[in-house]
Amino acid sequence: MIGYLALARETFDVEFAESKFSNAKSLLLSLSPSAIGFNELITNDEDASKALTFFKSNPCDKIFLFQTTFTDAKFLLNFAQEINKPICIVSFPEPRTGGRLRLNSICGLNLGMHSLIKNSITPEFVIMESDEKVNESSFLGFISGTAEVDQLSWKEATISNNHADFDYTIDKQTIGIIGTRPEGFDTCDYDSNEVTSKLNVSLIDLELEDLFDEAKEVEADTILKTKSTVSSYLQGTEDLVQEEFDKSLSIYHGLESLKDKHNLDAFAIRCWPETFTEYGCASCGPMAMMNEKKVSCACEADVLGGISCNILNQMNDSPSLLVDIVDVDKADNSLVFWHCGLAPISMAKKGTAKSGIHSNRRKPLLHDFSLKEGEITIFRVSKARNTLQFFIMKGKVIDRPNSFSGTSGVISLGENSPQKLEEMFKGGLEHHVAFTYGDISDQLIHFGQQMNIPTYTL
Repeated sequence: MIGYLALARETFDVEFAESKFSNAKSLLLSLSPSAIGFNELITNDEDASKALTFFKSNPCDKIFLFQTTFTDAKFLLNFAQEINKPICIVSFPEPRTGGRLRLNSICGLNLGMHSLIKNSITPEFVIMESDEKVNESSFLGFISGTAEVDQLSWKEATISNNHADFDYTIDKQTIGIIGTRPEGFDTCDYDSNEVTSKLNVSLIDLELEDLFDEAKEVEADTILKTKSTVSSYLQGTEDLVQEEFDKSLSIYHGLESLKDKHNLDAFAIRCWPETFTEYGCASCGPMAMMNEKKVSCACEADVLGGISCNILNQMNDSPSLLVDIVDVDKADNSLVFWHCGLAPISMAKKGTAKSGIHSNRRKPLLHDFSLKEGEITIFRVSKARNTLQFFIMKGKVIDRPNSFSGTSGVISLGENSPQKLEEMFKGGLEHHVAFTYGDISDQLIHFGQQMNIPTYTL
């Protein structure tokens, strides 16, 4: 017996998610008419409990899990452990309209794969395509058990120029952790002893209230001056709700204050939901402004993500950015790197930078632009498969319009970019990767050798 269920988060476009679920379910039932499932989108703990009860009462041999939007991995991991049957996660690309990221399904797949693989569960997955025959073949491969199981293709990274002079040093760094990672974000886990002993990084724990308290003390004149500066390089700031805009700028100055007070080099910040729900603004713009100053700010209290960006900053003396991979297009041989709006202004494609509000939470300040064209180095200090390692790739930002509101870039990884994306997911890579402009891959590999940390690429 084949089973099915679908996950969603209500802050995304639930109506669109329902349509994706309906179409995928119809395809499944055309191939396996006896398939049974939980027919409501699972958006909360109550739904999750009902779904788990359903499948315990109706045992299935294999289960399709439709990842219709981004969600955390809490239910997915618990479900996989409780049911203990083969799972195929199905995710959904979406049109690159330049508007709201309506689903962010592929990022949900990425996060879920990392969590399951870290817990010794290896699911199959399908990224839906426009060609229904391809989708049909992918579904049948899981149903019949004939899908090819590839060996992990990550390989040890080697320096391409062995005669290069790696003239750089990275001093001991200090990361400020503001708040704790959201529940179900196993991608943001870290081992504090490992971080301090193997990565030469000190950690200072702070609370969100510490940031809010600092922000509340910022003088009105200071905010006014910063507002004038920001409005000089971002279009449309006059259209924002000014009280919320001011609050967002006060967060920026609050981060500056905490940096100076604790002598910090970078941050990992629990950026949502509390900055929206308790303080009343988005933290994306302020974090982008700090990123421009080469003070990395990682979302979702992702400590290893923040360290990844900080290493790039130190090594390249240029801003870096932590992004989600949110779309893939096989016909175009491209991916999309995106985040809500925290790319530093120097990464903007000329003439595209404007201010924005968060697509789900509807508050400012966000940067809203397409990333400029250029060669990039992609990097992650990773705990894929529960092992501390470096992951490195070269890529290129293609000259394209903004794919989704916020800050995004269309990315080529060279030949067969979609296959490389799938190999990243199969290896359990986290849902955040860092990048910087230019090719510093040899320097990173050399750094991994210095630090005695296994370093991989594709």
